Amino acid sequence: MGNRVDAWDALHQGTGREGFDSPERFDLTSLPELTRREPARGPARFEHRSLVRPYARTGGRTRPGQDLQLESLVATSERGRRYLGAATTVQRFICDLCVEVRSVAEVAAYSRLPLNVAKVIVDDLAAAGAVEIQQPGMLLTDRSSRDFMSRILEGLRAL
Repeated sequence: MGNRVDAWDALHQGTGREGFDSPERFDLTSLPELTRREPARGPARFEHRSLVRPYARTGGRTRPGQDLQLESLVATSERGRRYLGAATTVQRFICDLCVEVRSVAEVAAYSRLPLNVAKVIVDDLAAAGAVEIQQPGMLLTDRSSRDFMSRILEGLRAL
């Protein structure tokens, strides 16, 4: 019985390959440094190099003229593609950014501006005709939206 190995010891005994699998066995100092792949990049972010406070960019205004929600969609119009109505570099950046439709929250994040400042600037661009804003919400007057909402209600009731 002295030679008998119990299950615990058998499970945790070495394999005899520890010396072969040890990282110290390999000399990696002669290899060139590994190169990293850059992650997929989204749109460029606006880099502020100015000492101007964000609210000075809006003339001190803290609220837009119209009610813009986070999920309101912003798209550059033909005027905005030619920078008509976009006087500042931030406004031009937003016109470039919104060639692909973006939400107001995305515009604020990519331009690195406080949300209300971005809302005021987007509202100014909309007033100048440089961007078009689509407010969120579903029109319940058309048949497809009403059917969609009823399917959602049925699904919630089934839960």
